[in-house]
Amino acid sequence: MTDSMTQRWLEAWGYTRAREGLHRRGDSASPLHAYRNEIQELLDPGNEIRATAVFDVEGVPTVCFIEDDGSLANSQESLNRIREKIWNQNLISVALVVNLDQALALPVGRKTLEPERITWAQREPNGPYSCRGIQTGELFRRHKDWFEPEDRVDEQLLKNLKHMVEELIGFGLTKVDAQYLMAQVLFISYLEHRDIVGDRYRRKHHLRCFETLVQDGDRRGIVRLIKRLKTDLNGDFLEPETKGSGLWKALSDDALELLYRFLQREDLDGGQRSLWRYDFRYIPVELLSGIYETFLADDKREVGAYYTPRHLANLAVDQAFRHSPDILSERVYDGACGSGILLTTAYRRMLSYAQAKARKPLSFRERRKLLEGHIFGSDLNKSACRVTAFSLYLSMLEGLQPTDISKLQDNSRVKLPNLSQGNIIGGVDRGDFFSNRNPHANSHNFTILLSNPPWVEPKGRTDLPSDTWAAENGFKLPRRQTAAAFMLRARDCLAPEGRLCLILPVSVAAAPTSGKFIGDWLDYYEPETLINFGDLRKLLFSTARQPCMIAVGRPRPHDQVRQISGRETFEYWVPKADISLAFGRLTLHSQDRHELSTRFIQMDNEPLTTLFWGTKQDMATISSLRMMGRLGDMIGKDGPWSNRKGYHVHDASITDPVSSRPLRELPFLDARKFHVDGPVLDKVLLEDFPSDIKTLARLPDALMAAFSGPKIVFTDGITSDRKVRAAFSSEAFTFKHSIGMLSGPPRDEPLMRFVAAYLHSSLVQYILLMTAYQVNFERERVSLKDIQRLPFMHPDRHEHSGRAWQIVKEVSEQTKQFENAGGILQQGSDPKKRDELILEYFGLDRLQKERIKEVSTLIAPNLQPGTIKALDTPLQQRAHQKQLTAYGRSLRDEIRAWSRARGGVGDVMVEVMANSTHVCGPLGIVKVTPAPRGGRVREKLQAEADDKAFNAVLEALGKKGLLPLDAGSLLQLAPDTVVRSGDTLYLVKPLLQRLWLHSEAYRDAERIVRRVMTAPRDLEVAQ
Repeated sequence: MTDSMTQRWLEAWGYTRAREGLHRRGDSASPLHAYRNEIQELLDPGNEIRATAVFDVEGVPTVCFIEDDGSLANSQESLNRIREKIWNQNLISVALVVNLDQALALPVGRKTLEPERITWAQREPNGPYSCRGIQTGELFRRHKDWFEPEDRVDEQLLKNLKHMVEELIGFGLTKVDAQYLMAQVLFISYLEHRDIVGDRYRRKHHLRCFETLVQDGDRRGIVRLIKRLKTDLNGDFLEPETKGSGLWKALSDDALELLYRFLQREDLDGGQRSLWRYDFRYIPVELLSGIYETFLADDKREVGAYYTPRHLANLAVDQAFRHSPDILSERVYDGACGSGILLTTAYRRMLSYAQAKARKPLSFRERRKLLEGHIFGSDLNKSACRVTAFSLYLSMLEGLQPTDISKLQDNSRVKLPNLSQGNIIGGVDRGDFFSNRNPHANSHNFTILLSNPPWVEPKGRTDLPSDTWAAENGFKLPRRQTAAAFMLRARDCLAPEGRLCLILPVSVAAAPTSGKFIGDWLDYYEPETLINFGDLRKLLFSTARQPCMIAVGRPRPHDQVRQISGRETFEYWVPKADISLAFGRLTLHSQDRHELSTRFIQMDNEPLTTLFWGTKQDMATISSLRMMGRLGDMIGKDGPWSNRKGYHVHDASITDPVSSRPLRELPFLDARKFHVDGPVLDKVLLEDFPSDIKTLARLPDALMAAFSGPKIVFTDGITSDRKVRAAFSSEAFTFKHSIGMLSGPPRDEPLMRFVAAYLHSSLVQYILLMTAYQVNFERERVSLKDIQRLPFMHPDRHEHSGRAWQIVKEVSEQTKQFENAGGILQQGSDPKKRDELILEYFGLDRLQKERIKEVSTLIAPNLQPGTIKALDTPLQQRAHQKQLTAYGRSLRDEIRAWSRARGGVGDVMVEVMANSTHVCGPLGIVKVTPAPRGGRVREKLQAEADDKAFNAVLEALGKKGLLPLDAGSLLQLAPDTVVRSGDTLYLVKPLLQRLWLHSEAYRDAERIVRRVMTAPRDLEVAQ
């Protein structure tokens, strides 16, 4: 009966149709699979987990099947042992224990989570545990408590490590010494759990188990163990620079007792054993080095270094090896290796590939040769480099037989390489990527530079090595960003055919202040792919001020520098926050991929912001609006309005402050209490002038006049839905410099009221989301420059001046109605009517208006979710019937527009179908057919939820071989599947709201037209 029970459930839940993601016992995962070792470990019948099948989604193992021989279903202890092992691997989200009659769904988080039983009669082909339910996140929606990030092994281990450091500081250790001591504990535990330091090793050297030594308070025994390990590991074992193992000798009994509790895996905050026991037989090496790097994160932030999450490290390695003809020929260098997660991931990937290719485990000598010949690194931090070397040793020894290092040492030819003497270089001199004394950085010898360089933007006058290098080579760094210098310096370490793959702050490419820099960089490097993780900023690097991107490219040959072909393009990927992140994977839908002209971006980097959420149609809309003029034309020497900040109380350059007496009778607006419910300032917000402000730095007459006249006040911050915090007022009041204002003459009051309403409109919300870098990616603020760049035209210059003035007066009167009514009635004003009038003022057509409303209501409020639970935004939920109908109408109209532009004849019909709401992972089908010539066009835009008709279409397409991917499984990975059957085109994609926006209709229409152009007999409308 072996594996037959698994097969029964795999078929019932639709996993067998997903051949690319399903791994069964006896199968061999792809040699290049990022988690090949972990999958093989799960499926190993000699292992304690003994999974019979593993299913991965987008390359990340997500579900494992385990057959119950009768010993599991009724034994909580046995089930817990399995959950514990899986939890330690930090990959699988749910285990399914199956027999012929039932399945038991096991969450792998904390012990208190209850499993769920599913009888054979209760199985649902499209239920939450089905292939479709897993891929589309239905399981996450059903059991969000199963996916708490704080329950993961890395988070729990890190939490306890930090608690231990705090306690050790209380026992008299410095923070650095406490961190080093706990790092030793971490790595010794790994060596012992993996039996690299086993019984034979301990007998040979007269040592005892580390946990026993701690329990007994045997400080001398601990010191002997550490010294022995340091000798056998070529000195590449972490210990404090000054005190060495003397820390252990001075450790108090209470500290050792607490350390023993840590080794017993108690939750040190609560004192409960609610956690699973750490088992380093299953915790991957790169996860260990990543945990260590996070462990030191507080210190590293000052130099702009951030821990690289495991899934991001794997994606970076994927990209680095993406076009490699043979990854075993690559020479990989990390110029800021930190604790080595990128190098460790790359080496393990190469090792796994080499063993799969050889169809046998590599010998120690082969592993050493691969390591010494292909993995290199450097870093300013010597201790971090020792961790890198140690992590690489562990990777080299992982899975090697015999495991005990003493048995390996019996062979005189077996010796660990001394990585710190050549491959891995540390220190402020030779380890500095910008130093001429760094032999790696100047070698022109590596085929891949794989690095997450420091993201530091230093303040003050202190020059960093990156500043000095840039100045010597004639480069100007944006904001003195060290990562930008890494991008330029890369060619010095790369061979002519080499490639770079860097994890960088998005600002080095997309910020307006980086426009000149990215243009210069493109002169020297040919980009292949930029992956912008802006929407994941709060989830990938929770402590980083700015989001990250991955940049992949290659140096241009010297004779091609500054010679960019007009045909040169690169891929720009913009993945969004997706439920899949709860499963530890990064998702890229096809509509998140753009192909951009290199020269186009060299001239203007704003499209890197616009195309994050927008399309080329949005770029066209913005361009047409800007042709009207800018709001800045109304401000300054060429316009009737002025802009200024409020008063400064203190200014170091002012030695003779002025009295605040002229302002004391005026009300005061506190920026901290400035909230907006509409375009008019609520007078309730005004309070008495602060009595403690006796003097001001200065009080110009122009500022005093502006306080008294009509004005629009605003702050840098924006609302949660990305709207400008601005309001009009004709009241006289004062405020500090944290509030800015636009002021004008009294005759312009109606126009200023209109502009205040404009700043509150969905149009400005849309424009800022498409053009303002910081609104999208960083500090969620709007600068005065952003406001001045907003499109605007004075009514006198408007094409329809009379109607423009009518709109201005109508909006102005509407704001007056509520100016004296107070906050509640202000909220009751009619923003929709104002919005419609403003959109009319700017001459936008129906499709543009629908797109703007869509961005305002769906996209703007749901950017950058801050927690895993917040991932389930409206954008991730099922598209409703009204949205599908609107999508169909936009698609039809856009195809017609393409047809007219190309001189086509005839018409098209668009039909939208969807499966019913109770189905997990619902799909939609769009059917596009040419209308009969001379006949009446039959519209069928109303979306239908008809499972029978829907499945009939899928089945018919499948029988004709037109669906290369199974509709129930991998379509989540290919949501833009376009297939042709005769003269009909079909689009099949998941019913996620964000895949059925108006912008997607524009994009899909272009794809359909291009599809038709390659086969012109299909649809004559596009000829």
